[in-house]
Amino acid sequence: MKTSSLELAEQKTQAQNLTLLKVYSVYRLILAAGLLFSFYFFDENRIVGNIKPTLFIYAGYSYLIINMLSCGFILPRLKPLGKQRLFLTFFVDIVAILLIVDSTGGVKSGLGILLVVIIAASSIVITGQIATLLAAIASIFLLADTFRLIAQNYLTQSSIFPSGVLGLVLFATSFFIQSLSQRMRKSQLEAEQSAAQAQRQERLNQLIVQRMQTGIIVTDNSGRITTSNQAAKALLNNSNSDILPPVLFQQLSQWLSSPSIRHQPFKTSESGPEVQANFSGLDNEKETLIFLEDNRQITQRAQDIKLASLGRLTASIAHEIRNPLGAISHAAQLLKESTHLADADLRLSGIIQNHCQRMNQVIENILQLSRRKAPSIETINLNEWLEQFIIDFTQHHPDAVIRLLSLHPNCLATVDESQLQQVLSNLMENGIRYSKKKTGQGSLQLIVNIDDNKKLPYLDIVDDGEGISSEQQSHLFEPFFTTESSGTGLGLFIAREMCEANQIRLDYLINNGKSTFRLSFSHHEKRLSQHTPLN
Repeated sequence: MKTSSLELAEQKTQAQNLTLLKVYSVYRLILAAGLLFSFYFFDENRIVGNIKPTLFIYAGYSYLIINMLSCGFILPRLKPLGKQRLFLTFFVDIVAILLIVDSTGGVKSGLGILLVVIIAASSIVITGQIATLLAAIASIFLLADTFRLIAQNYLTQSSIFPSGVLGLVLFATSFFIQSLSQRMRKSQLEAEQSAAQAQRQERLNQLIVQRMQTGIIVTDNSGRITTSNQAAKALLNNSNSDILPPVLFQQLSQWLSSPSIRHQPFKTSESGPEVQANFSGLDNEKETLIFLEDNRQITQRAQDIKLASLGRLTASIAHEIRNPLGAISHAAQLLKESTHLADADLRLSGIIQNHCQRMNQVIENILQLSRRKAPSIETINLNEWLEQFIIDFTQHHPDAVIRLLSLHPNCLATVDESQLQQVLSNLMENGIRYSKKKTGQGSLQLIVNIDDNKKLPYLDIVDDGEGISSEQQSHLFEPFFTTESSGTGLGLFIAREMCEANQIRLDYLINNGKSTFRLSFSHHEKRLSQHTPLN
């Protein structure tokens, strides 16, 4: 059970009262020792105990012994005393001081002022009616002692007035100290509640910032990172460094000199995401707030809008397009079978049929995107799954040479197996085709490993092809972009879409001079909410 702010404030108040009681106990011990010392030091002209020395000696030594025992009991104590023990402690003080006052000549000795200290201390440690009762007891005992000393001819009737005034002072002290203590406790409670609320808000803000997908960095003008969240560390692949990457520090320097400049997306590593940075100055003008966004998400949102519209349009007119397209293809096929055509006309009919098939494939791919369903996920062991997948794949591609290199024995991934199979088939067929173009043999290497920084599994598909130029890489996953005259330009786009639906990041990179597609998997037990398919 969590402790409320009121209970915490009460515990703190009791701890403070215990500290005050320890100080007061030491004060009592010093007071008793001081009174006895003055009694013996001023033996001929005593200032205390001069009227009734015997009473003073008994009262003084008793008070000293009681205080010594009290210090031995209270000083090492960790828990506060109960109200009954506190009442008894202050009651003993009142009686002891009144006996000392009585032995010194009553109220005219001036020692009655010591009762004010007792009442003040009791009003702080004990609040409410008990503190008021102690003030009443001290006032009544003081007046009773005054009347008794008047009856014994030690005082005159004029001493009644100062006794009454001192009694009023005791009451006033009690009420004033209690009121002041209550205000202080109320102020302390409000301050602690405000502090607790501020701490809770700060923890909440930190939690929100850490869970944000947008990277947040606070840095000084020299590029030293003051604060950053997990998203920023993941985007920059900079989990252990407290200094901005050079490319980001260069953009920061440019922004400081020209805040209106628009910066281009950047990468901190070849396999890292493309990051868009935005800058904002803080009030102290010595630090800068940097917002980092995965540029793929920005681009993806725009592409999602375009593709959603395209999918709806294609779904509505697909049959209207495919019917005449089928008729054209069928007519071209019949024309090709004619025995009266010249060779040039046969070639033209073949071109018509090939382009009809290509157009039909484009329509099929776009319809596939518009009908795409949410993945049916399950956890698989990548090494075992890939071994079986390669066996099935080579049955349809007997000439392909595929090697599986498992650098980590236990790579788990939570994916839709059918969609992963479709992605790999697409990428591996491309790799085999480009490897054949360069080397004459369709060879591939699949590498399974765990990323050292992120501790997440990845799969590299490495081919022996020429690779893709840096100019083409920025458009590689865009719809309808292709480097071949016969391609539809939707294969890699669909592959990335399926990867994102399975929370897999698909990147192209050059690894050791080899053309490589990397699939970076998410944690198999920490998946985010499912990707919403396009309609």
